[in-house]
Amino acid sequence: MKKRVRLYNFLIDSALFFVVVIIFSALLKDYVAEEYLKYVMIPLYYLYYFIMEWTTGQTVGKMITKSKVVNCGTDEKPKFSSILIRTLCRLIPIDFFSYLFIPMGIHDRVSKTELKQF
Repeated sequence: MKKRVRLYNFLIDSALFFVVVIIFSALLKDYVAEEYLKYVMIPLYYLYYFIMEWTTGQTVGKMITKSKVVNCGTDEKPKFSSILIRTLCRLIPIDFFSYLFIPMGIHDRVSKTELKQF
């Protein structure tokens, strides 16, 4: 898997999430103080990855780049627990940078999943 595809996935998903943050900010500005909005948005960010990868094996970025999360060595859909571990590993601060140094990132390696293009 080329690092470029992972970068595209990240950029597409981040841009989509940025739009969601703007929409939520506008909708919730009368109900939630701006400084507390991050307490809603941060969990929503991780929930996005978890729900999308658990239900479809793909986020919007992965759909666009025609890639999917599968179990290592197979094309099987990962279990709930694997996707949960994968999502929790995204909380590790150096996870995003791990792709610069190793072919499989931390959240792939620990959850025993990988990204395949089809």
